[in-house]
Amino acid sequence: MSGPIGPVGFDRLMQGLGPFESAPHIAVGVSGGADSMALALLLARWVGARGGRLLALTVDHGLRVESGPEAAKVAAWMAARGIEHRILTWDGEKPATGIQAGARQARLRLLAQAAATAGILHLALAHHADDQAETHRLRADRSSGPQGLSGMPAIREMDHLRLIRPLLPVTKDRLVATCRAFGQEWVEDPSNHNPAFARARLRLSESVGPTDREAALAAARARADREAAVARLLAAHARFQPEGWVLLDQELFDQPAGPLLHLAASLLRAVGGAAYPPPPAALADLVRALREQPEQGRTLAGCRFMPLAGGWRLLREARNLQGPVRFQGGGVPVTWDGRFRLSAERVGDYIVRALDEGLWRLALVDRPALSRIDMPASLRWTLPSVLSGDRLLAIPHMAYLASGMPDPGVSMVPLVSVPAVPARFAVVTATDDII
Repeated sequence: MSGPIGPVGFDRLMQGLGPFESAPHIAVGVSGGADSMALALLLARWVGARGGRLLALTVDHGLRVESGPEAAKVAAWMAARGIEHRILTWDGEKPATGIQAGARQARLRLLAQAAATAGILHLALAHHADDQAETHRLRADRSSGPQGLSGMPAIREMDHLRLIRPLLPVTKDRLVATCRAFGQEWVEDPSNHNPAFARARLRLSESVGPTDREAALAAARARADREAAVARLLAAHARFQPEGWVLLDQELFDQPAGPLLHLAASLLRAVGGAAYPPPPAALADLVRALREQPEQGRTLAGCRFMPLAGGWRLLREARNLQGPVRFQGGGVPVTWDGRFRLSAERVGDYIVRALDEGLWRLALVDRPALSRIDMPASLRWTLPSVLSGDRLLAIPHMAYLASGMPDPGVSMVPLVSVPAVPARFAVVTATDDII
């Protein structure tokens, strides 16, 4: 058995996941198993040495009668070590099929909401090298492509926070040894040994070993190389704009097909706000068409390539935009259309919706000078506007605030660049993650 993780070793693991605040405030998901208990104790020591804070979060999923007592046991362990802790309950109807997938999604949602509500930017999960090897093996058995085989990323950007996995390079036996070095007990989830579930069958077969870990590591390195190539293409040929569109030069589509296809997928997800990229065949057709007929516009995945002199403007299509979304001023930010995150300082009930022609005419009546803004209607229609009831309050991209209305203090962050930056911020499908 390998030895426990010490302070220096854990510091090395955390160095690649920053930046963090000078006094880090981190949330950690703690199920009570050896993996998450080890991570909680390591993080508590790490943030304590830096004057920071740790919030431990346990989800009581209610799928087993033991889940409530186990959550209470974790709470007692955390209290004994002076670690702030909360139990989150998964209420409502549970799925009849796809139980593990439903539990994963619910657990991540509850953890992320609790961390965001507490104003925490980093949520740590305890996935480790053996989990990564199992993920790689499961996806290989399903003939996943290179992106799927690269497994879980160390950092995943979410709406309101960053999900980090410090333990991905660490094997399970080291985490068990770490718990023992701390003198810490843990609980065992019987579903980990239930052959009804694919991952449990894989563990029971004991067929995942060093070769699978090496394959998973190689796949992750390959993804890092691919996304480094994508980042170089972005730096050379793309300019992101605050209104959520991208200016692309014509030389971009003269680049090698491999990196270009990955870049096109990232750009379409970013600009279109979609959860998943379009099919590879559709991407290949798009790239071929733009190479052969650059003067013609193209659409795919809710995005438009509009020809310009020497390149294209890639923007969101002004159709199938997300409908109105309500949010509370002074509360948690809201993401609209997968592209913009908005919040308001002033307490109140607000709505964010697309800036359609009716709202635009109201804004022009209130402030005629807006007509001098050089922006095509096809782009303007894709921007968010903020309302109170049916009254237009603000158009953040145009610095417009309705006359005679109190300033709601709207803040807006474009999310357009997140899926298109280097590999450590990669967003992958979480189908086989073990959240």
